[in-house]
Amino acid sequence: MASRNTAPAEVQEADAEQVRRWPPLPVLAFLIAMVIPWQFYIGSVHLTSTRAVLLVTLVPAMLKCVSGQAGGIRLPDVAVLLFVVWCGIATVQVHGIGYAIESAGMLFIETGGAYFLARAYIRTEQDFYAMCRALFWVVACLLPFAFLEAVSKSPVLLNLFSSIMPSYDVLGSEPRWGLRRAQAVFQHPILFGVFCGIAFAPTFLVLGYGRPLIERWSKTAIVMGAAFFSLSSGPMTALALQVALLGWNWVLRSFPGRWKLLWAILGSMYLFLILFSRQSPAQHLINLVAFDKGSAWQRLLIWNYGTESIAAHPWFGVGFGDWARMAGQTSSVDMFWIISSLRHGILAGVFLALTYLGAGFMIGFRRGLTASQIRCRTAYLVALSGFFVAGWTVDFWGEVYTAFFFMIGSGLWLLTTPGKTDTSRRGYGAKSREPVERAPRQPILNPERGASAPRR
Repeated sequence: MASRNTAPAEVQEADAEQVRRWPPLPVLAFLIAMVIPWQFYIGSVHLTSTRAVLLVTLVPAMLKCVSGQAGGIRLPDVAVLLFVVWCGIATVQVHGIGYAIESAGMLFIETGGAYFLARAYIRTEQDFYAMCRALFWVVACLLPFAFLEAVSKSPVLLNLFSSIMPSYDVLGSEPRWGLRRAQAVFQHPILFGVFCGIAFAPTFLVLGYGRPLIERWSKTAIVMGAAFFSLSSGPMTALALQVALLGWNWVLRSFPGRWKLLWAILGSMYLFLILFSRQSPAQHLINLVAFDKGSAWQRLLIWNYGTESIAAHPWFGVGFGDWARMAGQTSSVDMFWIISSLRHGILAGVFLALTYLGAGFMIGFRRGLTASQIRCRTAYLVALSGFFVAGWTVDFWGEVYTAFFFMIGSGLWLLTTPGKTDTSRRGYGAKSREPVERAPRQPILNPERGASAPRR
């Protein structure tokens, strides 16, 4: 057997080609655009950097999906299309066709454009790894500016971008713990925190696996530090959940039924709350994820009056107008999981749930994956769980809204990729200490990163 240093040149070249360092150009452009806060108008159409990229990539991405290049049609594909179509119908019913054309068109670009971009261009394990890597570096680049903003109490990045082109407004906020809540390049500090939190599980499980502990934990600490400077309860609670899930996965790693056990515990708690508690499970969750009583009280008011409004307007919702609430209560609906039903009716909420839960459960129950594919799946599902918790404390809009649907679409490759026996115990970037042995005339696979399917 040849040592690593004496491996044939063609083997080393194939290994270099096997792992993609950066995602496909449309995905990379999307990730970069999300942290460029410029906005502009073409006629009456309001565009941002993210919307502009999605507008350009929408048709090619959908053509790849429709033609079968992204695998077969899946439940989330249908559900996300039904979601945007129904939201358009409801908007026409409430506001009229004139208002609905631009509103529904932009909703389709931000929702379908982000989802099908990931669906079309993240098709392999290598694509997913490259996307996680790019996402980490985007967050890492934001960290020093978030620190400066928090300490100096001046929005450094937004001021810089605003000096070149119109950007998002700088929000005033009361200091927390003597620091300014970092807005970075987003419309609100809480959106900055949610965006950074997306990268936590992928950084730890996908980028960090097989790497030296100091590298793995330092990268994870960078993501956590960036999210921390948002000083917002939603992102921090979402991070805490992800830490708990990864801890559960590690402590019970030798027990194959650990996730079934967790679902059994959560199901039992849900039934207990329904049968023996005066508050609904949703109300208990809101109390849990809010940092202070005032914040929890506001979310409970949103839940109570929001669900009453949904019951009063079940088909088409109230649109983008005002909604019935307690006197003196803010009109802001800081709760992603009810705002679609509030604005566009119950069916909008149903289709949204089918998109989110359909992807999660289909991928969660996929069998026959390799060890490295299972790590990707765990990172994907843990990241979506973070979105679930954060969605009870904030509405997703702007870049975080597109990131939500992009993240859902980014894991559907797991439903079509072939699974094989994978005995690799090293990560994608790990340096192999074992000799390399290859059978002649066989597909060249990377022993450092585990076997993977050929690109389609």
